[in-house]
Amino acid sequence: LRFNLQMVNPGANELGPQRLWMYLPVGKNDWWTLDAVETDLAHALQTDSLGHTILFVETRAFSGFARRSAALGVRLKRASAQVPAHVDAGEWLRAERFIESEDKMITAQALTLRAATEQATVWNIYEFVVSHLVYAGYVSEDLGALYALKQRRGDCSEYASLVVALCRALGIPARRVGGYVTDRSFAPKPMDFHDWAEVVLDGRWRVVDAQKGAFADREFQYVPFRYYRDVMLNNLGTSHRYRVEGNMEFSV
Repeated sequence: LRFNLQMVNPGANELGPQRLWMYLPVGKNDWWTLDAVETDLAHALQTDSLGHTILFVETRAFSGFARRSAALGVRLKRASAQVPAHVDAGEWLRAERFIESEDKMITAQALTLRAATEQATVWNIYEFVVSHLVYAGYVSEDLGALYALKQRRGDCSEYASLVVALCRALGIPARRVGGYVTDRSFAPKPMDFHDWAEVVLDGRWRVVDAQKGAFADREFQYVPFRYYRDVMLNNLGTSHRYRVEGNMEFSV
């Protein structure tokens, strides 16, 4: 994946050093391993308890209206072996902001989708979300699972959140993931960032993407950057893709 990073001082006054944290592909999952990070920027790579990879950059001072650009490349290689995921059930079962799995409306809906096996249950959840929601195009703010269930619309975030909430309501570990979907090398645009659900089936995380129509297949096309949680895990806080400390404007 190739990115063009743009850093701008929007004002006439000089800015002191600025700090940037940005998610890169997670270090390893069942399908991909992060192999290399290539950029001319002086940087450090950080990790956290969920295995995120974070690019940290501290710039020198910016003169008024200065603009800097930098290329960033990340190289991935396929995981050498399919190994069962280590799953902390409590980590991915509780209700969270936008994953309202204990709400009465969500729990009632989930019970109607329960089947004899977890595989069949998750398939029912997937089919329900596919048929229940209408894709509303990109929405800048998160709206959550309960909104999606009630309003029957949303973007990829709401599709993923509703799948996750319905699974958690039935005791099936699930998480919302952000990243890119591709079958080749490419330079992502901002609108290419995508959210999907991952659900534990037979001891492994499997992709369940009700918005793009993938159920435990085409998983090598899914490159995770972020596992969403509503707790502070690293210096990005609750930012989806990057966070700037300072007054510079940043785009990728």
